[in-house]
Amino acid sequence: MTLQLTSRQSNILAFIRERTERDGEAPTLEEIGQAMGLPNVSAVLKHVRSLEAKGRLVIEPNRTRGIRLVKEIDPLASDTLELPLIGRIAAGEPIFSESRVERSLHVSRWLFRLKPDYLVRVIGDSMRDEGILDGDLVAVHATPVARHGQVVAARVEGERFTIKRLYWQGDVIRLLPNSPGYQPIDPDPTEDFAIEGLFAGLVRGS
Repeated sequence: MTLQLTSRQSNILAFIRERTERDGEAPTLEEIGQAMGLPNVSAVLKHVRSLEAKGRLVIEPNRTRGIRLVKEIDPLASDTLELPLIGRIAAGEPIFSESRVERSLHVSRWLFRLKPDYLVRVIGDSMRDEGILDGDLVAVHATPVARHGQVVAARVEGERFTIKRLYWQGDVIRLLPNSPGYQPIDPDPTEDFAIEGLFAGLVRGS
């Protein structure tokens, strides 16, 4: 949580920032006092130390111009991820996946159960009963490792991709849909099959 500043502290911080940007160095306590109408340097120091305690600046000891501003972090930005939207993943029959990045999107990190690496757009409704709908943007945590029962992004037949629930018992691997009317995919052992990542969450399509 960000600690609120008093009006005086806000004015002092703004002056320090303005002078630092203009001159390339921080003002002295005396210069701050003159600008703020505070003839007593100890009063200026009290305000500056309060700003330090609130995380807005750092006082470097034994330096006349030893005030260093702390870079402010936008609280909204800290909760936001920039993810590339790449290709397409079929939630029905596998289709050819475009490899290029279409664009980048800013999304809340709190939408995802795992750390996502990229987004892909779902086509089809074979995972409808999992809550994954046609047009949704699915976040994928890139990893070649998955366990039985997890929802995965998988590559089959080389460059075709799909989202399914992984069935893996012994030597038997199947990609299971979760919607009536769709059949499991049984990867051919002679085909190029790979787990590309785990389902990390989604952004509901418009």
